[in-house]
Amino acid sequence: MKRIVTLLVFFTFSITAFAQTKREWLEYGDAAFNTGNYNTAVSYYLKIIDKNTPADITHPYETKPYTPPVKKNGAAGFKFLGLTVAYIPKETNTKDSTLPAIAANKDSAKTTGFSGTDEQYAVHQIAESYRLNRDYKNAEIWYQKSVKMNGALYPFEGYWYGDALMKNKKYPSANLQFDAIVSGTDLNSKKSSDSILVKLAKLKIAGCYLALDESSTVKGVTITEADSVFNSGASSFAVNYYGDENSLEFTAARDGNTIIDPKKEKGRNSCDIYTAAKTDKGWADLKKVDGPINTNMNEGAGFLSRDRHSFYFTRWSAADKNQCAIYFSRFMNENWLIPQKMNDKVNADGYKSTDPSVIPDGTIIYFSSNRPGGYGKMDIWYEFIDEDGRTYGEPVNMGPIINTAADEVSPFYHPATATLYFSSDGHPGFGGLDVFKSSYNSNDSIWSAPKNLGQPINSNNDDSYFILNQNQLQGFVTSDRKDCKDCKGGGSCNKIYTVVKEPNVYDIRGTVYSSEDNQVLANATITFKDIRGEREPFFLTTDSKGTYFYKLGDGMELYMKAQKNNYFGDAGTVVTLGLTESKHFERDFFLAPSSSTDVTAFPSVEYDSEMANLSPEAKKALDNLADFLKLNNNFSVEIDSYADASEHGVDKTVIQLSEDRSKSCVDYLSSKGIALERMIAKGYGSTKLLIAKPQTDAERQKNRRTTFSPVKEGSIKPLK
Repeated sequence: MKRIVTLLVFFTFSITAFAQTKREWLEYGDAAFNTGNYNTAVSYYLKIIDKNTPADITHPYETKPYTPPVKKNGAAGFKFLGLTVAYIPKETNTKDSTLPAIAANKDSAKTTGFSGTDEQYAVHQIAESYRLNRDYKNAEIWYQKSVKMNGALYPFEGYWYGDALMKNKKYPSANLQFDAIVSGTDLNSKKSSDSILVKLAKLKIAGCYLALDESSTVKGVTITEADSVFNSGASSFAVNYYGDENSLEFTAARDGNTIIDPKKEKGRNSCDIYTAAKTDKGWADLKKVDGPINTNMNEGAGFLSRDRHSFYFTRWSAADKNQCAIYFSRFMNENWLIPQKMNDKVNADGYKSTDPSVIPDGTIIYFSSNRPGGYGKMDIWYEFIDEDGRTYGEPVNMGPIINTAADEVSPFYHPATATLYFSSDGHPGFGGLDVFKSSYNSNDSIWSAPKNLGQPINSNNDDSYFILNQNQLQGFVTSDRKDCKDCKGGGSCNKIYTVVKEPNVYDIRGTVYSSEDNQVLANATITFKDIRGEREPFFLTTDSKGTYFYKLGDGMELYMKAQKNNYFGDAGTVVTLGLTESKHFERDFFLAPSSSTDVTAFPSVEYDSEMANLSPEAKKALDNLADFLKLNNNFSVEIDSYADASEHGVDKTVIQLSEDRSKSCVDYLSSKGIALERMIAKGYGSTKLLIAKPQTDAERQKNRRTTFSPVKEGSIKPLK
């Protein structure tokens, strides 16, 4: 009997313990969701739509519609080991307000007790949980269910459904879903008054077309998952060069990471920074960054200065993973000093700053932040720093060419090409974060429009932390493109991938014509001369059709000129320096016959009375003449100077004065590199007046002049 009573007590206790109501399961689910425990949240939310789960029986006479709790301080659920906060808060947050609130509308909860409204909320939360856990296959299934049953409660549900379709490479279906939002045929989305929904849908449509375009797949690029040196543990990301291309540093969540209490914590749930060295057999010599860099907090996204004396890195708060800042350490006496948090110029209080990247001379730091003054969520910023890591001036936003209303993260500056690589989900892409590049034009001080790097570097999931070595042949990228076998409940996590790229191919071709009748000119000489003087000049000749072709190399800045006897030359330039992809150049030349009066009509220079020195205007004219003579190095020039009859000074005759004027021109042209033997200087005094009887000083100045004319054509010397 005692045994039977014991069993009955245990059975009764079991029913009481496990027969939670829907209200309780909702509270459990929201608690798990708001701490980022999405797998557990799903298991609780599933109880809400289970028909066997009882309604609230604790207070049967006090039924209320269920209103989900509001997360007031930013996004609920940090995308741990990812790059951005992907969960949109249930009320618009001023720090992260790209998308409007998507929580259940309190006014629309017309029912009492636990009826359809709770199930709608649970289905929505299940879809959200799968999305934030990067389990896009299940996210697609549950967003589809939520779209059908949730009406106007969640106007963004159709958008996230389309986003899940994109991440599952179902681009045609995703395109239809986004098109329904834009056209208004998506009834749920149509009831949303926020126009940003349509703007975001249009952006995704552009991404779908990009993914379906065969030309978006870049040839000659191979992506391979890195070995266990990099990819062991829960997640690995943010590779960067550790001083040079033979040393790397990266962040990993794996066993053995820095923790306080091994009994309560697991190393694989925290992030430390590691280094690896290149050997004959691959990457090895794995170890943590020396010194006090790694702590029980989460470290990641580091950058070592070129002189190896300064290390910048991201550190997340142990208490709140939404709080992260950039830290700085100096290397002194063979040790790293205790890192210090950079000042508020980089780390705005209450906001995130991540992913430092410093240019080679150490004067500018690029970083990502959602600080005020940006264009949406995370933006790319830069700030000026000194050799001690101190900032000066105000941080500068990269502007709307680079930044969007969504996320821009993981900047990497490639010094050899003056190119900024970064990841964004606000420019047209393949699904999640994509890697883009923008090159700096020093001539007009602007950055080019960002260009998607295409597949296979980018995928349908998140791709970030792209780096490339100096010769642009090898690099790394972080991606969650593959399902993770170690992730419980499905989903994906960040892994490091190697990038191998075939060398860029450059060439130039063109045709040489006569400018008089557009006839092709065979056997014309094309001379190539390195502008920086680092390469020996070379030349080639056009074929019977007047054409030429030449394969160029990386980093070239070449001056080109085309010449042929009885013709004046033509010039141009070709530059491969700073290019990040293959390019085929075309450059035609048009040579004017040497009898052309339009070419030989050089402007004369004039002088003040009884003077032979050159005015600024005269020097400009001589500069143009020097350029002409350099281009046409087979021609000489005759320099004829004159004086007015009124310039019969006491010390000099008009003949001497005119000769001095020619000498001034010869001396100036000689200083510009024109050989003396190519200049024939004469002084005619007042024997050849332009105006025979001048009446005004302006007319007399016309007689005080030097004229120029090309003469004595010689053989072409292409290498000069």
